[in-house]
Parts: sequence; C-alpha cells; structure tokens
Amino acid sequence: MKTISEAKKHFQDRYRLEEGFVGVGIGHHEDSEALRVYVADVYFPIAQKFKNDATFEGFPVVVEVAGKIRTLPS
Repeated sequence: MKTISEAKKHFQDRYRLEEGFVGVGIGHHEDSEALRVYVADVYFPIAQKFKNDATFEGFPVVVEVAGKIRTLPS
C-alpha cells in the first residue's frame, strides 16, 4: 500500500503541467488523510476531473481554488 506522501509525489509528477494546476498538499477529509489539489479556477479540466468524490491511488482528493499564483518583486 502506498503512503499519502508517495501518492502526493505521483500526483504532482502526473498533473503538474496541466492547465490550471497550482499545487498539491496533504490534508484531511472526513477523518482520513486526503490530497488537497490547488487549482487556479474551478473551470479548468483538472478541477472538473477531481471535483466530486474523486480518489487518487486510494486517497480522497479535495479540490481547493487557490487562484493564480504569482511571484512578487523583491
């Protein structure tokens, strides 16, 4: 059985180039560990794919809208 950390890495590797993908983290959902997938907007295909009761490698996926991430000048 894979760990949540392994699933997070596999998710990152698989979807990092998808349009609208911002990042992935680990959190909780209904008393179990879950992957938290951060997207720029709910209308991107990646958000639509994982928005309703989705799992990845046996772990629940929770979609969070983070908006577009940008760096600030120093």
